[in-house]
Amino acid sequence: MRVDIPVTPDSDSAREWAREELAKAEYLDQGTTWFESFLQWLQELFDGVGSLGGAIGPLGTILIVVLAVAAVAIIVWLVLGPLRRSRRAAVAGAVFDDDGRSSQQIRDAAATAGDAAQWDLAAMEWFRAAVRLMEERRMIVDSPGATAREAAVRIETAVPDLAGAVAVDAESFDVARYGSGGLTRTDADHARATYESLVHARPGARAEATA
Repeated sequence: MRVDIPVTPDSDSAREWAREELAKAEYLDQGTTWFESFLQWLQELFDGVGSLGGAIGPLGTILIVVLAVAAVAIIVWLVLGPLRRSRRAAVAGAVFDDDGRSSQQIRDAAATAGDAAQWDLAAMEWFRAAVRLMEERRMIVDSPGATAREAAVRIETAVPDLAGAVAVDAESFDVARYGSGGLTRTDADHARATYESLVHARPGARAEATA
């Protein structure tokens, strides 16, 4: 039975692979001094492996190459880790996280949270209900990943008369979810009042009134 033998790169191949990997924009964009120093060290290491290949033998060469590749893997992990966390943090700022509930469902959840005196949750849910309501009515564009402030700006454009109220609720949302929390019943009631006002809002109502 034939068994495939794993391919072990020679020093030239390993150096080329490392160069190609580390030349990617996601690594070079970091532009940090320590990273540039690492690249220089890696270059010198592979150059040294090439010159010492005959002296240390094939097993020694393979060992050094494996250690170098392991070092590259560690550095790549250290570099990409913060990038991934940064991307996750950006997504975490969104009003909805794969939330497919209707505005009515969110409204019911907000009322339940209010009955339990969970003011942070109630304020967040009332704001979410307002955003989803406006999306369902197509008064604003449904944009997954939009932050509370971005959603508020869209609602303010659609219903200028409620611009101030929506901005306050967006700020409460951010405080409750990403800040220190500690909202009060007043904050939750404010968000609820904004939602109920939006229920009766009509696209272009203000423009018709002033025409």
